[in-house]
Parts: sequence; C-alpha cells; structure tokens
Amino acid sequence: MMKLSIMRDFLESDESKALVHGLLEKWGFDHDSVQFLRASSNFVFVFERNGEKHILRITPNGDRNKLMEEVSFLSFLSTNGVSVNIPERSKNGNMVEEAKNDLGIFQAVVFRFLSGVHYEIEELSDRRFYLWGEALGHLHNCSKQFVKMDSTSNDYVQQLAELDSFLPQSESLARKELETIKALLMTLEINEDNYGIIHFDFELDNLIWDDDNVQMIDFESNLEHWYTADIAFALRDLFNGDVDLSNSSFQLFLEGYRSKMHVKDEEIDTIPMFLRFHNLITFADLLRTVDVEKDLHNPQWIEGLRKKLDSKLDEYRDGFTRRGE
Repeated sequence: MMKLSIMRDFLESDESKALVHGLLEKWGFDHDSVQFLRASSNFVFVFERNGEKHILRITPNGDRNKLMEEVSFLSFLSTNGVSVNIPERSKNGNMVEEAKNDLGIFQAVVFRFLSGVHYEIEELSDRRFYLWGEALGHLHNCSKQFVKMDSTSNDYVQQLAELDSFLPQSESLARKELETIKALLMTLEINEDNYGIIHFDFELDNLIWDDDNVQMIDFESNLEHWYTADIAFALRDLFNGDVDLSNSSFQLFLEGYRSKMHVKDEEIDTIPMFLRFHNLITFADLLRTVDVEKDLHNPQWIEGLRKKLDSKLDEYRDGFTRRGE
C-alpha cells in the first residue's frame, strides 16, 4: 500500500485530474467516462474507449524496469494458456507510459476490463476451492519456464534485508520475529521445482470468475519466492491466524493445485511459517503507509483510514507479543 501522504496529495490535488486525462490521451478515451475505482499500491481508474471499458493503473514513483518485467511475464503466461490480462499498447506503441507533475513521477498501464464475478471466501463452493487451487498450480507450473530479465538476485533475500533496514529498533518484538523467520527460511531448499516467480497476492480480490474460468489480475507484486509461500499468502483469510492443514476447503484447494503442480507434504508444512512471514511484511508495509499524523487539516477519509491502519498495526503487535511469551 502506498503512503497515506501520497494518496492524500494525489486524490485531493486539482492537478491530478489533468495528469490522469493526459495519460489517458496516450491511449485514447471517451471523455466524461473516467471514474476513480480504488487506491492501494496504485491508483486505479475505469474508463471507456469507443464505448468499451478499460482499466488505467497509475503507479507513483514506479520502477519502469519492474513494470516491463511484469508485462513480459503476463505475455508469457497468456501465451501458455493462463487467464491473465495483458496491458494494451498506447498510441506510441508503449506498454508503459510516464507522466510527472509537482507530486512526482507516475507510471501508467492500461488493461481491458475483465467481466466476471468476485467472490468472498464464504461464498465459495467446494468446486471453486478446487478451481482456485488448480489456477494457482497452473500459474506456478508455467512460471517455472519463465526466465527473468534479471535472474541474478533472490527476491526473498532482498525482502529480508529491506525488513532488517526498515523495522525500527523500537519494534523489538517485530525484529525478534524477523530473526526467527530469517533462520527458518535459511533452512529451506531452493530448486527449480519449488522456487520461482509467484503472484504474491493470489487472494480472491485479485481473481475475476467467468463461470469456471479463473481470471487473474494485479501481478505488480510478483517476485521470486517459494511456490508454497504463494499458497499460504492466497489462503490467509481461510486460516485467519488458526492454521488447520486438515481443513476440508484447504484440502480441496490443494487437490486442485496438485492436479497442475507437484508439491511435497513437507513443503505444505511450511505454510504456518510463511503466514508469519506475510504478517511481518504487511506490518512493515503498514508502518511505511501510515506516514501522516493526526491533523485537523487532513480530509476526513484520511483520518478514518489512518485510525483503521493504526488499529491493524496494534493487532500485529499483539500477535508478535503472543509469540514472544
């Protein structure tokens, strides 16, 4: 999630509308069709071009090379039968366009609007748990064949280094959790069958169901990691802090996954550890996000969001405390 200050300044600025429309001109759009959809790590808008819906995704201070890597990965997956949405080229033939104003530099991509349904986890039938797992297994099986432009680094090592440099010394329990997880990760084997590019956020919010076809969106967080981590991250709402690997819904998901991708039982046993890792990553992200103090001059929606995220931070701290007892 982006910093609250960036979110506030962009959405409250009169300059932002001009920036959004300037970017859309690079693809073409029907005027008066632009609607703000959401903001998280990006600003997302829906718009129409010749009466057809599209999605504009704007990344503040984006890494152009990483975005181009995402485009390359999506193209590869689509060629191999994975239901993803490839960005559309602008009038200049570019997949990624750039704009800047006083608020910074912004990278933009445009996607087709995918029709379908979002489900909450309690709405999923047994069959859809199976299909959810099958879709992730198919994704991982295909990603094993993809060669990154820069394949010299291990992303999880970089993740650990960034956490170590960012987490304040005052967050002693979070830092203790980091050292525990770091030691556990260092014991895991890395090979071409268990480690590769993962989605990183394969939860239901990033799936659009067209009957039995699972369409995948929001690949901007993809990175190299253990495939089992992607299973854990996807199912975090199912486990919700209480990991039960005998859960019938999980077993259906796993059956679907194994129909496309081999995974060992001992790798499945690492899911609780990866959920702990995800909690720590999310905690650090929230610390970065909440960069505005209580201020009467802040818009009300920012104050409400700040309070909500502060409460979430405290929940994670409570979890670290229970582990330290």
